[in-house]
Amino acid sequence: MSTETISLDLADILRERIDQCAKFKRDAERPPKELLNAYVDGLKLSEDDTRRVESFFLASCLKLFLDWKEQLVIPDDAKGRGATLYVEDLGDLELTFAYQDFYAYQFVDRLDDIVRRAFKVRNVFAKHRPAPGVLSLCREAYQCYLNVFHTASIATIRSVVEMSLEDRLGNNLVGPGKYRALAEAGEKAGLYSARIARRVVDFFRRTNSLIHRASRGTGPTEHTNLELLGLAQEVLEALVSQEPPPALQQRRR
Repeated sequence: MSTETISLDLADILRERIDQCAKFKRDAERPPKELLNAYVDGLKLSEDDTRRVESFFLASCLKLFLDWKEQLVIPDDAKGRGATLYVEDLGDLELTFAYQDFYAYQFVDRLDDIVRRAFKVRNVFAKHRPAPGVLSLCREAYQCYLNVFHTASIATIRSVVEMSLEDRLGNNLVGPGKYRALAEAGEKAGLYSARIARRVVDFFRRTNSLIHRASRGTGPTEHTNLELLGLAQEVLEALVSQEPPPALQQRRR
């Protein structure tokens, strides 16, 4: 049994170091309202007061960026959202974002969870290692899982299974019922057992349902993503564990 070692202090150590080096402080103190108003109105302020206000605005944007996680794609999105909290149009303020600061803090905040998910997906990967032909796409699906892009992960791994089946069968099915037909065709061609065929049908049914639900705003959970990654690996292993039946080999010639 392997031992999993996680340094829970490392994120705090890195965060402390970033605090020392970042262009602005994440927990900057809120200046008095009259000082904020004076800055927004373009009144002349001392260098210290200007730095104080700008540090607060930048820290506020960073907090929004971290709290909203994947929903804010770039720091400037947080800047626009911050306008509704403090001023009429924060976008008019000439604040220069240090993108490295934003993403350094974001990475550190997510580090422990990334490590935790990496241990889980490592077990899936080691149990059913993908074939070389689909390895790069499987890695993309894993990276999406690590970084909490569960819908993208599921959509990618579904494409891998679909393409692998079509490649082994030598045809591309279209229309309603395509995925069930693919699963059944694989069983009839002798690519896998009836048990695996049922797993393939279940895999396609679940991935389709989750992707459609995500398009309506309900994304899949981390647990579901990991479960489907494992199921996909089981199916892929069955597909590459044997040569295509003679009938399929003859069809490809």
